[in-house]
Amino acid sequence: MHPSALLYALSLIPGIGNKTLRILLEHFGSAEAIWEADEKSLLGTNSLRPKMITTLIQGRQTIHPDQEWEKVISQGIDILAFTDISYPRLLKEISDAPMILFTRGNYAWEEKPLIAIVGSRKFTSYGEQAAYHLATDLASAGYVIVSGLAFGIDSIAHKAALDAHSETLAVLAGGVDDVSIAPQTHLPLARNVMHSGALLSEYRPGTAVQEGTFPARNRIVAGMCLGTLVVEAPERSGALITARLALDDNREVFAVPGSIFSPLSSGTNNLIKAGAKIVTSVQDILEEFPLPEKNTSSSQNTLFPKKRTLTREEEKILSFLSHEPVHVDKIIKATKLETSSVSSSLALLEIKGSIRNVGGMYYIRT
Repeated sequence: MHPSALLYALSLIPGIGNKTLRILLEHFGSAEAIWEADEKSLLGTNSLRPKMITTLIQGRQTIHPDQEWEKVISQGIDILAFTDISYPRLLKEISDAPMILFTRGNYAWEEKPLIAIVGSRKFTSYGEQAAYHLATDLASAGYVIVSGLAFGIDSIAHKAALDAHSETLAVLAGGVDDVSIAPQTHLPLARNVMHSGALLSEYRPGTAVQEGTFPARNRIVAGMCLGTLVVEAPERSGALITARLALDDNREVFAVPGSIFSPLSSGTNNLIKAGAKIVTSVQDILEEFPLPEKNTSSSQNTLFPKKRTLTREEEKILSFLSHEPVHVDKIIKATKLETSSVSSSLALLEIKGSIRNVGGMYYIRT
């Protein structure tokens, strides 16, 4: 029998949730001792009602730990129990840590520096660039990027980590099986995450995402990480819930400043006013959690670094562009260059990765 099979079996008993299991573990010291405890010993906890004790005893008689364990493992899903040595250390510290985590992927569950990147499902081009560059730099520095696989900033952070050939963890608000992954359009992204990291959830396979499961998911994101970086968030946002939970867990909270005119930056700007550390480059985070074995100078000194050698025309165009979209006609007028020269220079700048066409012949710096 797997050492964690008994704790998993106990979690399957109706009415025996995280809080009760934690009380039992603190009292008896192990899942084995809980499984074998008689009624008198269970009454000795002074925290369980007789009805719950009866439910526990009856549940032990009807549940077969080995069989239940195999049902999960046979689906290609692993179980990480609170009592496992590889259970995330920081997550174990929070008061409502999940007793059971379901995981899928190729991630080695050992002590690693984790940082969460969260933000709005809706985002601006500025927020997209900030999330991508910061996630890339943090991944390159040695951090494992943690987020929620949601639309918007979450998926951008995962993709950036993958593009940097680094590990990333996606915490889900439903089961980790293919059918339960939400949104379903992110199933290809989820599979890429599994290749270079893992999906994880406290919800059993087959559990659909519900409105109430998101805040519970957010506590795991915040609890398992050294800090949480919020990129863009309106005043009412799940990302702000994650930030608040991080503060409750005595974790660091970072925020990227945004325009005072953008509703998507109101939440992050308020976080900064409330004391979150302002982030304009990866160095702002590395100052708090330095990883000296990694080289984090060079392109990581600024949030939006300029990388490649440019021609005079390209530099002129690039100096006019910002992280707000500008139409090609305005570029031609401002630079006073020939239309053909602007068109060819824009194409070359895109190839070099210095700019991006965001549609409708509008360009931004990257």
